[in-house]
Amino acid sequence: MRILITGASGLLGSNLVLAASDAGHHVMATSRTRPVQLDGVEWREADLIDPEGAGALLAEMQPDGVIHCAAATDVDRCEDDPNWAFALNRDVARHIADSAREVGAALVHISTDAVFDGSPCPYAETDEARPINVYGESKLAGEQAVGEVHPQAAIIRVNFYGWSPPGRYSLAEWFLENLRQGKPRPGFTDIVISPLFVNQLAGLLLSVLEAGLSGIYHIASHDAISKYELGVRLAQAFELDSSLIHPANSERAGLRAARPKDLSLRVGKIERVLETRMPDTNVGIADLRRLEHAGYRERLEALLLEHAG
Repeated sequence: MRILITGASGLLGSNLVLAASDAGHHVMATSRTRPVQLDGVEWREADLIDPEGAGALLAEMQPDGVIHCAAATDVDRCEDDPNWAFALNRDVARHIADSAREVGAALVHISTDAVFDGSPCPYAETDEARPINVYGESKLAGEQAVGEVHPQAAIIRVNFYGWSPPGRYSLAEWFLENLRQGKPRPGFTDIVISPLFVNQLAGLLLSVLEAGLSGIYHIASHDAISKYELGVRLAQAFELDSSLIHPANSERAGLRAARPKDLSLRVGKIERVLETRMPDTNVGIADLRRLEHAGYRERLEALLLEHAG
């Protein structure tokens, strides 16, 4: 399958490029910063905010499927600059969806658990989305835009962690880097998530695309844990000092944007459709360590070149 991956320099996009290439797909990738360097992968620098640019890109590449990962994900920056957030999370999503429909490509659009308000649930796909910050509002607007212009698209709500390209950190990496340096760090006990290891997520997204699914799905870990507990489990799995992770409350952290408290997701729908159980967090953490020992971080580092100029 000819697969176009947007946001290829990000945490999800970069790991997805490797996963799709390893699975034998013809991979095409876009990013605005660092070029992708991998045999068999076509890379294009693209400004997706320009609707004509998005249309020209897809018309040139003629993908069978698109996995749209590019997004504004800095929650506090979104709060400070709503125009930036909506331009990237709503308008670009619309441009990509419209262009994918025009060339007859299937679309998998990546959304977020942050479309919910965080009241204890956990959330199913049919529950009302009520975001409490600009990031969540802009991502929900992106879901709605995609649904309007490409009704056959699959919209996937996620929360994930994993090994990132150099210069970026997922939550798991932030914990691990500080633990390895012996630095104490807070872990929020009042924020609950269903985080999935990004390599597991990448494989499931390819399955969604290959199956031609449409509609909204939650793809997340089978269990839910607090950010504090995630830090502790990482420390234990990597044989580091878990006492360096101390319990903290997000409301006292001085964050500019409000954070939903409970974003645990129900995953029964995707489990039924794909006939597979979503992994538990401990399985993901074990895979995170296994891949580090296997040299996977070096593969990621080699994937992206520093942007010339």
